[in-house]
Amino acid sequence: MEQYLGMDVVAKLIISPNKGLNRGHYLIDDCDSGKGQELFEGELIHFGHSDYPDWNTVRKYFEKLVA
Repeated sequence: MEQYLGMDVVAKLIISPNKGLNRGHYLIDDCDSGKGQELFEGELIHFGHSDYPDWNTVRKYFEKLVA
């Protein structure tokens, strides 16, 4: 994560087996269901999907949000 998104992101990183318990604006996950992703209150970024196939695409998405 640090290599692709930077230390600021790593400092806010939460790794959890039940994604529905997390609170926040964005959840980056390689699965879109099965571990509570559908219960997450923010936006799911489905890593590895055609919309977000790699970390570079995810980073560009967030860079557009803050621009």
